[in-house]
Amino acid sequence: MPRVVKHPDIRRAELLDRAAGLFLQHGYENVSLNDLIADAGVSKGAFYHWFSSKDTLVAALAERSARDAFASVEDALAACDGDPLDRLNAVLRAGFDANMKISGPEQLAAMVSLLRPDNAHLYGRILVVEQDLYTPLLTRLVSEGVADGIFDTFDPEGVADMIYGLAARTNSNIVAVLDAASESARDRAIDTLTTRFRLHGLAVDRILGLPDGSISTLTKAQVEAMVAALPRRY
Repeated sequence: MPRVVKHPDIRRAELLDRAAGLFLQHGYENVSLNDLIADAGVSKGAFYHWFSSKDTLVAALAERSARDAFASVEDALAACDGDPLDRLNAVLRAGFDANMKISGPEQLAAMVSLLRPDNAHLYGRILVVEQDLYTPLLTRLVSEGVADGIFDTFDPEGVADMIYGLAARTNSNIVAVLDAASESARDRAIDTLTTRFRLHGLAVDRILGLPDGSISTLTKAQVEAMVAALPRRY
């Protein structure tokens, strides 16, 4: 049979998919460059044609992951025709949904694996790319709200950076929920996570001069639904 020659973009995407699977299953630090090459079933020369090092591959994975999530946020923003507060809330909800990927147990399990300490290098790269994407968008939304008299702040970019930073800092609380050894411990961890979401929302409310509760955050029922979607073994 004739050899099937795949489009370069398809082949590159396949290599990234296989690498992501190895990292999520075994942890970034436990996967070597030789492991990646062997799993891909290609020669070293072919692999190096696409990625000059493991770090180069990780950078490509980070950019792809961040841009895929950001695309859904841009779609949500485009679909919202409300005022700047409505648009900011739409972006925050879409950003959380995109990162959680609550479209199925497999996606959520992958997200949890990404938060593990042995995948910190990969996740850290994703956060760097995400921040470069989200900060200008959030800055624009806050600036629009200030211009319309809805938000009150002297530093829209600083607020944007704070909003992104608060969202990124909930990761340890999410893992604590999933690592709970008993149902009572899980309930306490869910309460803590829900409270942390509410605290972050109130912090943004107050720094933007909004009434408490203006920034929407996940409720306890939503957090419980997120956790319930995860298989017990991940």
